[in-house]
Amino acid sequence: MELTIEQALQHGVAAHKEGKLQEAERLYRAILQSQPAHPDANHNLGVIAVTVNRADAALPLFKVALEANPKIEQFWLSYINALIKEKQFENAKQVFEQAKKQGVAEEKLNVLKTKLTPTVQANEPKLAVQNKSLSLSQKRKKLSEQKKRKKKAVKQNLKTNNPSQQQLDSLFEYYQNGRFNDAEKLAVSITNEFPKHQFSWKILGAVLEKTGRKSEAVDAKQAAVALSPQDAEAHSNLGNTLHELGRLDEAEASCRQAITLKPDFALAHSNLGNTLHELGRLDEAEASCRQAIALKPDFALAHSGLGSTLLEFGRLDEAIASYTQAIALKPDFALAHSGLGSTLLEFGRLDEAIASYTQAIALEPDYAQAHSNLGVTLQELGRLDEALASYTQAIALKPDFAEAHYNLGNTLKELGRLDEALASYTQAIALKPDFALAHSGLGKVLYIKGNEDLAIKSIMKANEIEPQSKDYKLMLRVMEVRKSRKGNEAIVGDTSNISALTGLISSPLILNRVVEAELIASLYEMNSIQLDKTKRVGLLASGKSDARYGNGMVSPDFDLFKNSRSIIQKLAEDLTKIMMKAFKSDIFIFDSFFNILSAGGGTTPHKHINKFDEDIALNLAKQKYSLVYYLSVGNQNCSEPGMLKLYEPSEDILPCEGMIVIFPASRMHSAIYGGKTDRVMIGANFYRL
Repeated sequence: MELTIEQALQHGVAAHKEGKLQEAERLYRAILQSQPAHPDANHNLGVIAVTVNRADAALPLFKVALEANPKIEQFWLSYINALIKEKQFENAKQVFEQAKKQGVAEEKLNVLKTKLTPTVQANEPKLAVQNKSLSLSQKRKKLSEQKKRKKKAVKQNLKTNNPSQQQLDSLFEYYQNGRFNDAEKLAVSITNEFPKHQFSWKILGAVLEKTGRKSEAVDAKQAAVALSPQDAEAHSNLGNTLHELGRLDEAEASCRQAITLKPDFALAHSNLGNTLHELGRLDEAEASCRQAIALKPDFALAHSGLGSTLLEFGRLDEAIASYTQAIALKPDFALAHSGLGSTLLEFGRLDEAIASYTQAIALEPDYAQAHSNLGVTLQELGRLDEALASYTQAIALKPDFAEAHYNLGNTLKELGRLDEALASYTQAIALKPDFALAHSGLGKVLYIKGNEDLAIKSIMKANEIEPQSKDYKLMLRVMEVRKSRKGNEAIVGDTSNISALTGLISSPLILNRVVEAELIASLYEMNSIQLDKTKRVGLLASGKSDARYGNGMVSPDFDLFKNSRSIIQKLAEDLTKIMMKAFKSDIFIFDSFFNILSAGGGTTPHKHINKFDEDIALNLAKQKYSLVYYLSVGNQNCSEPGMLKLYEPSEDILPCEGMIVIFPASRMHSAIYGGKTDRVMIGANFYRL
C-alpha cells in the first residue's frame, strides 16, 4: 500500500533514529519528489548530510526548510551549524542575528556563538598539498617537517589545556542532534582530560539537565561559572536549573548576577521573572518579564512567563493576550498552549481549555503537566473516566508527579473507589510529605469510611502545613463538633426543614442593626479595588468566581473581619452574635467583605456554594448561609434601586438602612443598582456548626 506523506515522514524519522540512514534518506527523497519544499524532509535530509560530513550538501536543504517554516527553532540551529562547518562565518553571523529576531532560544544560540569566530586548530595543522614534482628526499623532508609541527601543536594544546576543535565540533553536534548519551560520554572525557575547559562543562550541564539529572547538572553548571565568573550565560543557565530544583533563593541570586554582567540579557530577566513568580513576589515577577519583552519584543518565553504571572494575579484577559502572543511568535510552544488552557479553565471556558491542553500534548506528547491539567478540566465537566486516563498517563510519564497522584485520588473518590483513592493520596504524600491538599484528601476519604480519628489527624496535619488555610480550620471544626454530637442525627442530617433544625424562622430571615456613621467612613478609608477589576470567571465549582461588575469599590480580599480597626471588630462581634442567635448554634465565618456600588454596579445571578461545599465527604453545602448588611441604600428613586433578587422561589427585597438579610448560600441571588449616590453593604458567608 502506498504511504501518505505523513506516514513516509514517520517511517523516515524512525529509520533515522535507528541509524538506518540509507532507508531514511530514501524516504525523505521520496517525499521531496512529491513536495520539494517539505520543511521536515528537507531538514532531516540535511541532518543526514551533516552526519556524513557533507555540510555543503546540507546548506541548500536547510535553507529550503527555513523558507518553508521559519518558526521551527531547530531549522535555524542546524543551518547555522552547517554554515560554521563550511567556515562561512559571515553568513553564519547574519543567520544568527535573523534567528535571534525570530525568537530562537538564546541559550541554544549562545552554544553556537562560541564557534562563530574562526579558530586556529593548533593540534590539527593541515597537511600541505605535495607537489608531485618533488623528489623522494624532498617529500621525506616535507613529511618530517609536518610531523614536527604536529608534535609542537600537540604540546601547545596540552600546555593550554584545550581540547581539539574536532572534539568540540563532535560534542556540539551530539548535543544539537539529541544524541545525549554520546554527548555525555564525550563531555565527561573532555572535562576529565581538560578540567579547566569551560565550554565542555556547559554542554555537560545542559545534557544532564536534558536527561533529568538536575542535581548533577547544577554541579556541572557551577563548575562552568567558577571557570568563567564573567560569563552571564553560565550564571543564567545555573539559575534556571536551581529554579527547577526549587532552590529559589539561589536561583534568584544567579539570575541577578547574570543581569549585572549583561543588563540587556533578556533570557536572564525572563528566568528571574519565573523565579520571582515561584517566590510569590508577583509584582517583581511581572516587572522582570516586561523588561525581558522590552529588550526582546519577540521573545515568546517572556510573553508566556508574563501570562503565567497575570494568571496568578487573576488578570485573565491580559493573561490570555500574553499567551496568545507567545503562541503567535512560536506556534509549537507547548508551554504557552498549556498556560492558555489554564487561563481558559479559570474563565470557565472548559471546551476551549481542553483544545489548548490537547494542542500542547500534540506538540509535546511527554508533557506530564499538560496531561494532568487536561484531567482537571475533564473532571470539571464530569467526564471522570477520561480524567482518570489523563492522570494515569501523567503519572506514567512522571511517576514522582505528586499533584497528578492527588488529582487521581480526587477522581477515584468521586467514582466511589475509596480504597484506590486512599492509595493515591498516600502515594502523593510519600512523594511530597508537606502536600497539604493530599493530607486533606486522605482525611476526607478516611472520614467517609468512618475512621473519624484518623481523618481528624490528617486534617490537623494539613492545617499544620498551611495554618493560613480557612478550609482546614473549617473542616476540623465541623469534624470535631460532629464527633462531640454523635448520635444527634438532627444536627448533621437533612437541613431542608430550616425552622425545625436551626431556629431560622423564615428564609430569608430579615433583621436589623443600627449603622454607625464611623463604620461607613472607615470602609471608605480602607484599601479597596475597583469593582470592574474583580476576578470574574463565571460560576465555576472551584469557588473562584466573582459575580460583581460595573462601577464601585470592593474590599481587596474576603477577610474584612480580620481588620484590626475597633469599629470593624465590634461589627464582627455583633454580627456573630446575631447569626448564633438566629441558628441557636456556633458558627464559622468563612468570608467577609464590603461592596460600595455606584451607578451601574451590581452582581449577576449567583450563589455562594462551591466545589468544596459540595464534596461528598462533609456535604457542607447544607450548613452554609449568606448574610447581607446594608449600611447605606443610596438613591432608590430610580429604575434600578438595588433590589436584592432571590430566585427559586422568586422574591424581591428592597433594602433599607440597617437591614440584615440571611438566606441559604445555595440560593441564587443578584442585584443591580442605578442610583446617583453610593450604596454600601457588608457581606459574609458562614457555616452553622
